[in-house]
Amino acid sequence: MHTGPGRSVEGVRSASRQTGVPAKYGRGDELVELFKEWHRTADLPNKDRARILTDATGRFFTVITEYEVENFTEWEQSFSRMMGTPEMESWFQRMTDVTEGGSREFYNIVQ
Repeated sequence: MHTGPGRSVEGVRSASRQTGVPAKYGRGDELVELFKEWHRTADLPNKDRARILTDATGRFFTVITEYEVENFTEWEQSFSRMMGTPEMESWFQRMTDVTEGGSREFYNIVQ
């Protein structure tokens, strides 16, 4: 079943947003600490369900952040609000210093 942002499907209860960020070689621990800091200080939706995952297989030094939201609109609104803060600008610069790109994926949570 394929559904995109903003599309309603029977049985979908919420959405998950995952961002995968590969750290520069040997700097994965620094990136994990940066995301821990962000989880403590940012105005995240459903903060109690936010998670930080690290690679067990695949690309070395990859960190994934996962947030569960009611819907894609909630994520878009909170992301826009967060990106507009001076704290985010400072944090984002420190994060980009230790990373090599990234990707973002959204999933529908059915169960």
